[in-house]
Amino acid sequence: MKSFMETEYKLKIDPFASKVDISAPMAGRKKEKKAWDQIIKQRAGQKGNSFNFIIGDYGLGKSLSLYSICKEVGENQKEIVPIFITLLPEDSIRKFGLEFIQRIFDKFDVKEMKAVLSKVGKNDFDDLKEIMPEPANIFERIKKGEKMALDFITSDHVLDTKELKQLGVGRKLDSTDRAKDYLLAFLYLLKRGGFSSLLLAVDEVEYIFSQMRGSKISLAFNTLRGIHDLQQSHDKALKLGDIANMIFFFGISEDGWRRLTVDLQKREKSQGGPIQPFMDRKDNVITLEPLDKDETKELIELRLSESRTTMGTISKKPLIPFSDDFVAYVFDLTKGRPRDIVRRCDTVLLEGLEQKIPLITVSFAKKVYESHGLFTEAK
Repeated sequence: MKSFMETEYKLKIDPFASKVDISAPMAGRKKEKKAWDQIIKQRAGQKGNSFNFIIGDYGLGKSLSLYSICKEVGENQKEIVPIFITLLPEDSIRKFGLEFIQRIFDKFDVKEMKAVLSKVGKNDFDDLKEIMPEPANIFERIKKGEKMALDFITSDHVLDTKELKQLGVGRKLDSTDRAKDYLLAFLYLLKRGGFSSLLLAVDEVEYIFSQMRGSKISLAFNTLRGIHDLQQSHDKALKLGDIANMIFFFGISEDGWRRLTVDLQKREKSQGGPIQPFMDRKDNVITLEPLDKDETKELIELRLSESRTTMGTISKKPLIPFSDDFVAYVFDLTKGRPRDIVRRCDTVLLEGLEQKIPLITVSFAKKVYESHGLFTEAK
């Protein structure tokens, strides 16, 4: 027997259950998408790296934007390798630069890394061995499918002396400088394999201010500045010749942006520091605004459409189980903040299922929000 959700709401599951689903369809953002598409078009395959920022208050869709950039690039631009990563890991940090680069490599499993390196020829590895023998050896082993070689550059487990000898490396990967060697070698191999760029979508930059203190924050941004300059500052870069570049998109909250661009820069004016050099490398800033009423409707319809049991009976009423005026009401309450829209829809949809309400109206929604201690009038 079909459930009430299936028969009345035409839904397989609650499409609003996850408030932070970065794989959810993206509504609106046409202007912003045009901006980041232009950045990628202009920067892909260029000699220098590119720092770009996506700024938005909490719940406006920074993570979804970054994920969407990676997804679209992965599907449509085969010459670019996209990676979605957070600036910091969940665990405490000992060496920011080392661990950041290791987490980049950790985004690949052996099969994925083999695919990326599949078109790199033996001559290219031989040329790299002349300049950077250990990285060349490790990546060649990864291409052959050796998981231990990938473990070495991701620190998945600490290799003992016997395993290091087996891999043909002299010592552990235990410093940012050594990690940069492997990143540079990887960019060289990407280019030889037909890739023009490595795209890094870096989320949750603002968390650096809650997880780090004082000089550690400055050191982290200085390390990022060094990664930006890698192809120009590394002593082996000129010998390697043409290398894939990196396109960064940093997602940061408005408060984090203020602390970075106002508080830290103001503090460093009197004593110097790395923040200004880091910011000097900024190329573009994209600011996320709340959705308008039409985009709010689009968000709700897109979420619903992904969970439909059938589309045939609702093509003219894509908002089922919501009434048309519900959208305007939710827009007024949330001011177009995507996460708040999803939360409001979820709360009222679950109550509608519980009470078996065929059509969720504004009147019903007000009663639900009131019972949940949520405000029912726009502030």
